[in-house]
Amino acid sequence: MGILTDRERIRERLQADPIWSVYALGDLQPGLFSKCQWFEPDLTLLFRGFDTCILFAIGQASVPEALSKAEWPLYLQVQAPALAAVEQLAAVTRKTQMWRMVWSGDRSGWVPGQKARRLTSDDVPALERLYADGAAANESPDFFFPEMVEAGVFYGVCNDDEILAAAGTHLYSPDEGVVAIGNVYTRRDVRGSGFGKLVTCAVLGALAGLPTVALNVRQDNAAAIQVYESLGFLKHCAFFEGLAAGPLVATLSPSGAS
Repeated sequence: MGILTDRERIRERLQADPIWSVYALGDLQPGLFSKCQWFEPDLTLLFRGFDTCILFAIGQASVPEALSKAEWPLYLQVQAPALAAVEQLAAVTRKTQMWRMVWSGDRSGWVPGQKARRLTSDDVPALERLYADGAAANESPDFFFPEMVEAGVFYGVCNDDEILAAAGTHLYSPDEGVVAIGNVYTRRDVRGSGFGKLVTCAVLGALAGLPTVALNVRQDNAAAIQVYESLGFLKHCAFFEGLAAGPLVATLSPSGAS
């Protein structure tokens, strides 16, 4: 048990399954690595780059020690064994079954992307309006920050000053050879137009050459899964996104508990 600080040793463990570890590999980047705390003997990560601390795990042996150092609430991105370890020690108030999918490299289902254009920071207000379209139905992307547009790759189908559909990246790390696609959304009144597929293809085209291109999708979102599979994505593993509200036992003694 203990804290692991050697970047190369961490990278070696993550590379055993770079698809499951895509976000954690991105966190090795300068500027992000300092926000990470890694725990042995397997590997559990606490990432403190956002308002809510994130826990990612490979295995479950180091989960208890990570929980003892966590701030609450704690966002979870874990597979079933690690979730079970969390639930023994913390109150999990939300958990969603997800698929991690990976792009196979198959372009046969792609559609031409001429109608999509690369988005910049100037498009952030229009992007925020687009994503707000799904707020009432709880469909808005829940992991979008304006700085992602310049740091990553975003494409949109636009009509004057409005964006009808957009796709982008949650994580973009060419140095680590990984990217996570996200923030895919089509305005409700133009769904069925193929715009979602078009903008996703445009993003994929800009990511050519990166060895690991992954995304997350809810297991109950059959329509999205069908689209992603038509674009060459394959299901890699099941996992859970969730939220742990706080410890069940006082012996965790979390720092910054609320």
